[in-house]
Amino acid sequence: MADYQRALKKKFGLGEGCEYMPWLRVQDVSSRGSSAKIDGIKLNRTHHTLSEHESCFFYLAEFSDSVVDIREQFPLLPLDLSIKIAQTLGVDHPINAQSKDKEISVMTTDFLLTRTDGSNTWYEAVSVKPAVELKDKRTAEKLDIERVWWQLQGVPFHLFVMTEQNKIQSRNIQWFTSSCRHGARFSEQLMERAKALIHSETVLIEELCNTFVRELGVEHDEALVLFKVLLATKQIAVNLDKPIADTGIVDVLQVSRQKLEHRHAS
Repeated sequence: MADYQRALKKKFGLGEGCEYMPWLRVQDVSSRGSSAKIDGIKLNRTHHTLSEHESCFFYLAEFSDSVVDIREQFPLLPLDLSIKIAQTLGVDHPINAQSKDKEISVMTTDFLLTRTDGSNTWYEAVSVKPAVELKDKRTAEKLDIERVWWQLQGVPFHLFVMTEQNKIQSRNIQWFTSSCRHGARFSEQLMERAKALIHSETVLIEELCNTFVRELGVEHDEALVLFKVLLATKQIAVNLDKPIADTGIVDVLQVSRQKLEHRHAS
């Protein structure tokens, strides 16, 4: 209870956008798998993911145009509500096994998304679970508490399971957004000149970088970062279903040339 009160006092689990602080952070939990602190691109804050599966979902969600806010490790408060739901469902509410008195613990949902279609804005809650855990009865019981909690708020509740396909997509996004997360920026003029050298076709990244070096006068390492930034900012659309970094090959689907066309037209 002392930890619970302290967390609320420090405003964990409260706020939105850049001001939000997750209820649980990497340093708070001995997570299974790979936990991570990920610098956000859409939001100027560090996101805390507690497993490889959560990281996989995060990259996919952040890259989606409709997602405008991501709140991870979102607490299901007030505590009384989740307790009543557990009682109604006839299942045990999660407890803090490390506490002497087996105190009730605050439940969290892995992600609360704020989404928009340009005219309407809504919330969606997402629980991330490995496929193997879905066979476990206790996991199902806790998911049921979450589902009902969000249902009472009028918020859709989804389950995300990492597959080989969405894992490839996520790793591609992680690869080409990494430079932006470390502050890489280029002038609009240079990016427009780079886009003029790219066409909708299967591209060998090494050859494209060599073209950038030759035609744009940039260093080879800078050429690769430039290509990544064009992908991260969606000025180039590519096939995310095939591994990019491992093969060094990318299928370019579309190149945004609106700005170039506007200049030519004027």
